[in-house]
Amino acid sequence: MIGGSIGSFFGPWGAVAGATAGHFLVDRKASSPKKQAQRLIAVTAAALYELAQTDGRYTTREDRAIRTILAELNQAVGGVLAPQDLAYLIDDCARIDRPLVRLAAMVRDAPGLAHASAVWLWRVAVSDGDATPAKADCIAGYARSAGIHDDDLRTAALLYVRHSASAQERRDACNVLGIPYNADEAQIKSAYRTLSLTYHPDKHSGLDPAIQALTAEKFTQIKNAYDTLNGRPSDNWFARNAATGHLAVATAGAAVRCFTCGERATLPQESRQIDSARCDRCQTLLAFEHDLAVHLYDT
Repeated sequence: MIGGSIGSFFGPWGAVAGATAGHFLVDRKASSPKKQAQRLIAVTAAALYELAQTDGRYTTREDRAIRTILAELNQAVGGVLAPQDLAYLIDDCARIDRPLVRLAAMVRDAPGLAHASAVWLWRVAVSDGDATPAKADCIAGYARSAGIHDDDLRTAALLYVRHSASAQERRDACNVLGIPYNADEAQIKSAYRTLSLTYHPDKHSGLDPAIQALTAEKFTQIKNAYDTLNGRPSDNWFARNAATGHLAVATAGAAVRCFTCGERATLPQESRQIDSARCDRCQTLLAFEHDLAVHLYDT
Protein backbone atom coordinates (compact mmCIF):
# COMPACT_ATOMS: atom_id res chain seq x y z
CA MET A 1 0.00 0.00 0.00
CA ILE A 2 2.79 2.42 0.86
CA GLY A 3 4.69 1.51 -2.31
CA GLY A 4 1.56 2.01 -4.40
CA SER A 5 0.87 5.41 -2.83
CA ILE A 6 4.38 6.61 -3.53
CA GLY A 7 4.31 5.19 -7.04
CA SER A 8 0.98 6.94 -7.80
CA PHE A 9 2.89 10.21 -8.15
CA PHE A 10 4.23 8.75 -11.39
CA GLY A 11 0.88 7.71 -12.79
CA PRO A 12 -1.15 4.46 -12.80
CA TRP A 13 1.76 2.31 -13.89
CA GLY A 14 3.89 3.87 -11.19
CA ALA A 15 1.29 2.86 -8.63
CA VAL A 16 1.37 -0.72 -9.93
CA ALA A 17 5.16 -0.79 -9.92
CA GLY A 18 5.33 0.69 -6.41
CA ALA A 19 2.81 -1.80 -5.02
CA THR A 20 4.69 -4.69 -6.63
CA ALA A 21 8.00 -3.51 -5.20
CA GLY A 22 6.44 -3.11 -1.77
CA HIS A 23 5.05 -6.64 -1.92
CA PHE A 24 8.38 -8.24 -2.75
CA LEU A 25 10.57 -6.02 -0.56
CA VAL A 26 8.36 -5.75 2.53
CA ASP A 27 5.30 -8.01 2.59
CA ARG A 28 7.16 -11.19 1.70
CA LYS A 29 9.63 -10.60 4.50
CA ALA A 30 6.85 -10.99 7.10
CA SER A 31 6.78 -14.68 7.94
CA SER A 32 3.50 -16.50 8.01
CA PRO A 33 2.79 -18.72 11.05
CA LYS A 34 3.65 -21.73 8.90
CA LYS A 35 7.01 -20.28 7.90
CA GLN A 36 7.73 -19.35 11.51
CA ALA A 37 6.98 -22.92 12.59
CA GLN A 38 9.19 -24.33 9.84
CA ARG A 39 12.00 -22.01 10.88
CA LEU A 40 11.62 -23.08 14.52
CA ILE A 41 11.92 -26.73 13.52
CA ALA A 42 14.94 -26.05 11.32
CA VAL A 43 16.82 -24.06 13.98
CA THR A 44 15.89 -26.58 16.68
CA ALA A 45 17.20 -29.44 14.54
CA ALA A 46 20.51 -27.69 14.05
CA ALA A 47 20.75 -26.69 17.74
CA LEU A 48 20.19 -30.27 18.91
CA TYR A 49 22.74 -31.50 16.40
CA GLU A 50 25.26 -28.91 17.63
CA LEU A 51 24.71 -30.02 21.23
CA ALA A 52 25.11 -33.70 20.32
CA GLN A 53 28.51 -32.97 18.77
CA THR A 54 29.76 -30.93 21.72
CA ASP A 55 31.82 -33.83 23.04
CA GLY A 56 33.20 -34.68 19.59
CA ARG A 57 30.92 -37.54 18.60
CA TYR A 58 27.42 -38.13 17.25
CA THR A 59 25.81 -41.40 18.25
CA THR A 60 22.92 -43.44 16.87
CA ARG A 61 20.93 -42.87 20.06
CA GLU A 62 21.41 -39.12 19.82
CA ASP A 63 20.26 -39.18 16.21
CA ARG A 64 17.17 -41.20 17.14
CA ALA A 65 16.35 -38.83 20.01
CA ILE A 66 16.68 -35.77 17.76
CA ARG A 67 14.40 -37.28 15.12
CA THR A 68 11.80 -38.18 17.76
CA ILE A 69 11.85 -34.69 19.27
CA LEU A 70 11.52 -33.00 15.88
CA ALA A 71 8.65 -35.28 14.88
CA GLU A 72 6.88 -34.37 18.13
CA LEU A 73 7.56 -30.67 17.54
CA ASN A 74 6.33 -30.89 13.95
CA GLN A 75 3.11 -32.51 15.14
CA ALA A 76 2.67 -29.91 17.88
CA VAL A 77 2.83 -27.02 15.37
CA GLY A 78 0.33 -28.61 13.01
CA GLY A 79 2.47 -30.85 10.81
CA VAL A 80 3.94 -28.01 8.75
CA LEU A 81 6.55 -30.35 7.28
CA ALA A 82 5.89 -33.56 5.38
CA PRO A 83 7.80 -36.62 6.66
CA GLN A 84 10.21 -36.55 3.71
CA ASP A 85 10.84 -32.82 4.20
CA LEU A 86 11.46 -33.36 7.90
CA ALA A 87 13.96 -36.14 7.17
CA TYR A 88 15.78 -33.92 4.66
CA LEU A 89 15.85 -31.07 7.18
CA ILE A 90 17.45 -33.27 9.83
CA ASP A 91 20.11 -34.54 7.43
CA ASP A 92 20.90 -31.00 6.24
CA CYS A 93 20.67 -29.11 9.53
CA ALA A 94 24.44 -28.82 10.01
CA ARG A 95 24.48 -26.00 7.44
CA ILE A 96 22.80 -23.56 9.81
CA ASP A 97 25.36 -21.29 11.45
CA ARG A 98 25.42 -20.93 15.28
CA PRO A 99 22.03 -22.59 15.77
CA LEU A 100 22.11 -22.61 19.59
CA VAL A 101 22.54 -18.83 19.57
CA ARG A 102 19.74 -18.49 17.03
CA LEU A 103 17.38 -20.73 19.02
CA ALA A 104 18.13 -18.81 22.23
CA ALA A 105 17.18 -15.57 20.48
CA MET A 106 13.94 -17.11 19.19
CA VAL A 107 12.73 -18.31 22.59
CA ARG A 108 14.01 -15.50 24.81
CA ASP A 109 10.63 -13.74 24.98
CA ALA A 110 8.54 -16.93 25.05
CA PRO A 111 8.90 -18.60 28.50
CA GLY A 112 6.93 -21.71 27.55
CA LEU A 113 8.99 -22.28 24.42
CA ALA A 114 12.20 -21.55 26.32
CA HIS A 115 11.36 -24.23 28.89
CA ALA A 116 10.46 -26.70 26.13
CA SER A 117 13.74 -26.03 24.32
CA ALA A 118 15.69 -26.75 27.53
CA VAL A 119 13.83 -30.06 27.86
CA TRP A 120 14.73 -30.98 24.26
CA LEU A 121 18.38 -30.24 24.91
CA TRP A 122 18.45 -32.36 28.08
CA ARG A 123 16.77 -35.24 26.25
CA VAL A 124 19.51 -35.27 23.63
CA ALA A 125 22.26 -34.78 26.23
CA VAL A 126 21.23 -37.93 28.15
CA SER A 127 20.09 -40.05 25.20
CA ASP A 128 23.23 -42.19 25.24
CA GLY A 129 23.91 -42.04 28.99
CA ASP A 130 24.37 -39.39 31.63
CA ALA A 131 25.12 -35.92 30.28
CA THR A 132 28.83 -35.25 29.87
CA PRO A 133 30.31 -32.13 31.51
CA ALA A 134 30.74 -30.59 28.04
CA LYS A 135 27.05 -31.01 27.22
CA ALA A 136 25.93 -29.78 30.65
CA ASP A 137 28.10 -26.68 30.22
CA CYS A 138 26.70 -26.17 26.72
CA ILE A 139 23.12 -26.27 28.02
CA ALA A 140 23.98 -23.91 30.86
CA GLY A 141 25.44 -21.43 28.36
CA TYR A 142 22.35 -21.75 26.19
CA ALA A 143 20.11 -21.11 29.20
CA ARG A 144 21.94 -17.88 29.99
CA SER A 145 21.56 -16.69 26.39
CA ALA A 146 17.87 -17.65 26.34
CA GLY A 147 17.15 -15.92 29.66
CA ILE A 148 16.27 -19.19 31.41
CA HIS A 149 16.61 -18.91 35.19
CA ASP A 150 18.72 -21.53 36.99
CA ASP A 151 15.67 -22.85 38.85
CA ASP A 152 13.75 -23.22 35.58
CA LEU A 153 16.72 -25.05 34.04
CA ARG A 154 16.80 -27.49 36.96
CA THR A 155 13.06 -28.03 36.58
CA ALA A 156 13.53 -28.80 32.88
CA ALA A 157 16.19 -31.38 33.80
CA LEU A 158 14.18 -32.96 36.62
CA LEU A 159 13.01 -36.02 34.67
CA TYR A 160 16.33 -36.60 32.92
CA VAL A 161 19.17 -35.76 35.29
CA ARG A 162 19.74 -37.00 38.82
CA HIS A 163 20.34 -34.41 41.49
CA SER A 164 24.05 -33.66 41.71
CA ALA A 165 25.57 -32.27 44.85
CA SER A 166 26.35 -28.59 45.01
CA ALA A 167 29.92 -27.54 45.65
CA GLN A 168 29.21 -27.01 49.37
CA GLU A 169 27.32 -30.32 49.68
CA ARG A 170 30.22 -32.17 48.05
CA ARG A 171 32.74 -30.39 50.27
CA ASP A 172 30.80 -31.34 53.42
CA ALA A 173 30.41 -34.96 52.27
CA CYS A 174 34.12 -35.24 51.48
CA ASN A 175 34.95 -33.90 54.94
CA VAL A 176 32.78 -36.58 56.54
CA LEU A 177 34.54 -39.32 54.59
CA GLY A 178 37.95 -37.72 55.05
CA ILE A 179 38.76 -37.57 51.32
CA PRO A 180 39.85 -34.71 49.03
CA TYR A 181 37.27 -32.67 47.13
CA ASN A 182 38.37 -34.12 43.78
CA ALA A 183 38.28 -37.75 44.99
CA ASP A 184 37.37 -40.28 42.31
CA GLU A 185 34.83 -43.10 42.59
CA ALA A 186 37.39 -45.62 43.84
CA GLN A 187 38.53 -43.30 46.66
CA ILE A 188 34.93 -42.61 47.68
CA LYS A 189 34.07 -46.31 47.84
CA SER A 190 37.26 -47.17 49.73
CA ALA A 191 36.69 -44.48 52.36
CA TYR A 192 33.05 -45.44 52.76
CA ARG A 193 33.89 -49.13 53.17
CA THR A 194 36.54 -48.43 55.80
CA LEU A 195 34.41 -46.04 57.85
CA SER A 196 31.33 -48.27 57.59
CA LEU A 197 33.23 -51.19 59.08
CA THR A 198 34.41 -48.95 61.92
CA TYR A 199 31.11 -47.28 62.80
CA HIS A 200 28.48 -49.86 61.83
CA PRO A 201 26.00 -50.24 64.75
CA ASP A 202 26.52 -54.01 64.86
CA LYS A 203 30.15 -53.41 65.83
CA HIS A 204 29.09 -51.56 68.99
CA SER A 205 26.05 -53.50 70.15
CA GLY A 206 27.67 -54.38 73.48
CA LEU A 207 28.73 -50.86 74.42
CA ASP A 208 27.01 -48.24 76.53
CA PRO A 209 23.71 -47.05 74.92
CA ALA A 210 25.02 -43.48 74.73
CA ILE A 211 28.06 -44.63 72.77
CA GLN A 212 25.83 -46.79 70.55
CA ALA A 213 23.75 -43.71 69.75
CA LEU A 214 26.85 -41.71 68.83
CA THR A 215 28.22 -44.41 66.54
CA ALA A 216 24.80 -44.88 64.92
CA GLU A 217 24.62 -41.14 64.23
CA LYS A 218 28.13 -41.20 62.79
CA PHE A 219 27.23 -44.16 60.58
CA THR A 220 24.18 -42.27 59.28
CA GLN A 221 26.37 -39.28 58.42
CA ILE A 222 28.78 -41.56 56.56
CA LYS A 223 25.94 -43.19 54.60
CA ASN A 224 24.40 -39.83 53.70
CA ALA A 225 27.78 -38.48 52.59
CA TYR A 226 28.31 -41.50 50.36
CA ASP A 227 24.84 -41.13 48.86
CA THR A 228 25.46 -37.42 48.22
CA LEU A 229 28.69 -38.09 46.35
CA ASN A 230 27.08 -40.83 44.30
CA GLY A 231 24.00 -38.76 43.46
CA ARG A 232 21.67 -41.36 44.95
CA PRO A 233 19.20 -40.98 47.84
CA SER A 234 19.39 -43.58 50.57
CA ASP A 235 15.79 -44.76 50.19
CA ASN A 236 14.30 -47.03 47.54
CA TRP A 237 13.48 -46.03 43.99
CA PHE A 238 9.87 -46.18 42.82
CA ALA A 239 8.53 -46.91 39.33
CA ARG A 240 5.19 -47.48 37.60
CA ASN A 241 4.28 -51.15 37.45
CA ALA A 242 3.72 -52.19 33.81
CA ALA A 243 0.70 -54.34 34.57
CA THR A 244 -1.21 -52.07 36.96
CA GLY A 245 0.29 -48.66 36.21
CA HIS A 246 0.50 -48.07 39.97
CA LEU A 247 3.59 -47.07 41.93
CA ALA A 248 5.79 -49.86 43.25
CA VAL A 249 9.30 -50.25 44.59
CA ALA A 250 11.62 -50.55 41.61
CA THR A 251 13.26 -53.97 41.58
CA ALA A 252 15.85 -55.43 39.23
CA GLY A 253 14.34 -56.88 36.06
CA ALA A 254 10.84 -55.53 36.78
CA ALA A 255 8.51 -54.57 33.91
CA VAL A 256 7.58 -50.89 34.23
CA ARG A 257 6.05 -48.00 32.31
CA CYS A 258 7.57 -44.59 31.62
CA PHE A 259 6.12 -41.80 33.77
CA THR A 260 6.04 -39.44 30.77
CA CYS A 261 4.98 -41.37 27.68
CA GLY A 262 3.75 -44.67 29.17
CA GLU A 263 6.16 -46.76 27.08
CA ARG A 264 6.81 -50.25 28.51
CA ALA A 265 10.36 -51.01 29.62
CA THR A 266 12.33 -53.47 31.71
CA LEU A 267 14.57 -52.33 34.54
CA PRO A 268 18.20 -53.54 34.49
CA GLN A 269 19.06 -56.84 36.12
CA GLU A 270 21.66 -55.07 38.26
CA SER A 271 19.93 -53.16 41.07
CA ARG A 272 22.71 -50.56 41.17
CA GLN A 273 21.87 -49.62 37.56
CA ILE A 274 18.18 -48.90 38.23
CA ASP A 275 18.81 -45.23 39.00
CA SER A 276 20.27 -44.68 35.51
CA ALA A 277 17.67 -46.63 33.48
CA ARG A 278 15.83 -44.49 30.92
CA CYS A 279 12.90 -44.74 28.53
CA ASP A 280 14.20 -45.42 25.02
CA ARG A 281 11.46 -43.30 23.51
CA CYS A 282 11.53 -40.06 25.53
CA GLN A 283 14.70 -40.39 27.69
CA THR A 284 12.78 -39.97 30.97
CA LEU A 285 14.32 -41.78 33.93
CA LEU A 286 12.25 -44.84 34.82
CA ALA A 287 12.54 -44.67 38.61
CA PHE A 288 12.48 -41.83 41.12
CA GLU A 289 12.66 -41.21 44.85
CA HIS A 290 9.33 -41.62 46.59
CA ASP A 291 8.09 -38.01 46.79
CA LEU A 292 8.85 -37.19 43.16
CA ALA A 293 7.42 -40.51 41.99
CA VAL A 294 4.17 -39.79 43.83
CA HIS A 295 3.99 -36.32 42.28
CA LEU A 296 4.56 -37.69 38.78
CA TYR A 297 2.04 -40.45 39.33
CA ASP A 298 -0.61 -38.02 40.58
CA THR A 299 -0.10 -35.66 37.63
